[in-house]
Amino acid sequence: MHAELMPVRRSAPTPPDPADGAPNDSRRSGVRTAVALVAFLLFAVVLPLQVRGAGAVFYTDTNFLIRYAVLVYAATKLATLLWQTDIRPVAGVFWIFVYTGMGLAPLAQLTTGRSTALAIQVDETLLTMASLLTLLGCVCFDLAYHVRARRRSLRGPRLRFRTLRSLDVLRVFSVASLVAALVYIVQVGGPQVFFLSRQETSQALDAINPDSGQALRAIISAGGSVACLTALIFYLHVWRTRDRTLAAVDGFIVAALAIINVIVNNPISNSRYWTLAVLFGLMLPLIRGRKGLFNAAVAGGVIASVVVFPLADVTRRAAGAGVPLQVDSMWTTIATKDYDQFTMLANTLGYTVDHGYSWGMQMLGPILFWVPRVAWPDKPLDTGVEVGLWMNSNNLNLSAPLWAEAWINFGLLGLIVTFVGLGLLARRLDTGFRAEILSKGSVGYLGISIFAGYLFILLRGSLLQSMGRLVVLVLSILILTAVTNRQERLKS
Repeated sequence: MHAELMPVRRSAPTPPDPADGAPNDSRRSGVRTAVALVAFLLFAVVLPLQVRGAGAVFYTDTNFLIRYAVLVYAATKLATLLWQTDIRPVAGVFWIFVYTGMGLAPLAQLTTGRSTALAIQVDETLLTMASLLTLLGCVCFDLAYHVRARRRSLRGPRLRFRTLRSLDVLRVFSVASLVAALVYIVQVGGPQVFFLSRQETSQALDAINPDSGQALRAIISAGGSVACLTALIFYLHVWRTRDRTLAAVDGFIVAALAIINVIVNNPISNSRYWTLAVLFGLMLPLIRGRKGLFNAAVAGGVIASVVVFPLADVTRRAAGAGVPLQVDSMWTTIATKDYDQFTMLANTLGYTVDHGYSWGMQMLGPILFWVPRVAWPDKPLDTGVEVGLWMNSNNLNLSAPLWAEAWINFGLLGLIVTFVGLGLLARRLDTGFRAEILSKGSVGYLGISIFAGYLFILLRGSLLQSMGRLVVLVLSILILTAVTNRQERLKS
């Protein structure tokens, strides 16, 4: 009775049970944990034990543990990156470089008793100090990277991202980059020069104006290679996201960019570090938010740096001018080939013992790299060249790792400030790969992708050689993109 007065009870839709996604989340977390644990055991235990087992000379446990500390620190950070849900490309590149160049290679040099010829003037005290300074730089980078994260979380998210200005801007920039690349190709001597050895390509570039030194070479090669790479990566992004309609002219531009990049950015005539930058610039935009692919890239990058990289310089010299490849073991190859960064840091310490710090004068070279030496006869030499002359080395094509660049300018204070600054910058850039920013149409991550790969070059040094391409990269990103307005930035 009184049924007409009773409200009709409608069955409300059943809200999703939060526990429904728990098995998948738990499974993903378990997979990440397993991957991180396997990576840590491989990088921090298995490979160091293999290196120790290859020991052919006497060394103390203290020396082994000091160098091992750098390796295990980097291995721990790499495993952590694989375990975390975020994609952090800049931090990933930093720890890959530290693990192999400043951790595993010095350990192999210690146990095998083999090294590059550059170590002949370095005593054990300087080598130990080089390990400690390497570790200090890593700690400064790590603390700054995570302190920045905590400050951001306390005041709330502040999204700041960049969008493509317009397709017309991309078209104009692409045509301009093609013209610059064509000028580069013509001045060097034609497309065929870029498929010779690195030595022959460098000689052709040096012949353009021998009196200008490295300044003109850096500007010409950067303008001809970086801009067209950036344009191609941006076009691939537009094509992949399909957020803009491409016309027939865009197809011709993309085809021309692809051909030009094959010519000027091929791995035959370019350094292996620049090849890494190109690969990361092309690969990371395709990865975007796919953590599994990023983990594969990080783990694969470490393995490749140990197995492939030391043997990938077969195109460095002209035919018949190279030294026959002799491989005693993988660890001997790593110890004696091209990982001279640790040794050059120790040599830089020896240089400052004799000559003192430059107190910023050496830093003026990279800052004013664009000034020709004919206009500035006293322009500082490349740091690797400067230290090489002090060593009386016949080979002046030497690295100057970021630790050495910081030390030769301002000593301990310079090293601390440099790596704290790099940690802050790395965190800021890695923020560009956050899911909520990628979902808003950000294209700034494209520049971050190229910079992440280019960080290999900045860490290896020297800065004077690397500044040309870095400046062109930054200018290219600024030309092609615009920062979102304030209201959009502050939305979380």
